[in-house]
Amino acid sequence: MHSDILSNLIITKVYSATTLYTEKNTKTQRNNRPNWAIVIKYEGETMYASEGKSYLSDIHNLVILPKGCSYEWQCTQSGHFSMIEFESELICSDIFSFSVKNSDKILKLFKELEYKRTLRKSMYELESIRDTYSILLMLIQSAQKKYLPTEKRNKISPALDYIAKNYNTDIRNDDLAQLTGLSTVYFRKLFTDVIGTSPITYIHELRIKKAKEMLKSDYGSITDIAQSLGYLNIYDFSRAFKKYVGISPSKYETQRHN
Repeated sequence: MHSDILSNLIITKVYSATTLYTEKNTKTQRNNRPNWAIVIKYEGETMYASEGKSYLSDIHNLVILPKGCSYEWQCTQSGHFSMIEFESELICSDIFSFSVKNSDKILKLFKELEYKRTLRKSMYELESIRDTYSILLMLIQSAQKKYLPTEKRNKISPALDYIAKNYNTDIRNDDLAQLTGLSTVYFRKLFTDVIGTSPITYIHELRIKKAKEMLKSDYGSITDIAQSLGYLNIYDFSRAFKKYVGISPSKYETQRHN
């Protein structure tokens, strides 16, 4: 859930990166927050409450306060916290909480961002957006929980790497299995268990995703796109595109430019 929402955040501006101190029992209420914020309470602790749920904020538990959310907070142990506030059009009512092990590394990014914004050197606004994305990425990665043991994904990683680099070529299950050192039958089963779809379907879905990106641009005809993605002809490409998207590439392109 975290990754689904946060991966769609488009940060347009970072308003501030500050460090503040709160005394024990300090509390307040906020309704319809006007912007997004990431908070790390690196001394003491604060409790946030929203829609019947409570969220701990301390050195090991970071919170993200979305634009549009309403909440109450109370400092339960005095101490400093760092906060980054930024703008994104996306609105969400739920507070996000992250339990992290690399809090020292994340806090260092907070402090570096605050330092850059204090100096206001050339391109500090762009760097602020970049650094905020870096923190979000670290939080998302720390929160990702795989339902299958990591070693199973590691076994198919050579195949995933190969597909990412060669998705526009003719790829067979036998070739991918050989890269992983597994039998074709076991490789296909393991790949499907880990990724949720067969290797060949995964390749086609990746191609179609690339096709949708290409169709949004002004470069290349549909025939060029089909060739770039490794399809034998425009007919095979159109058939595959309609299978996964529901409409033809030409219709998708027309809708995107209207």
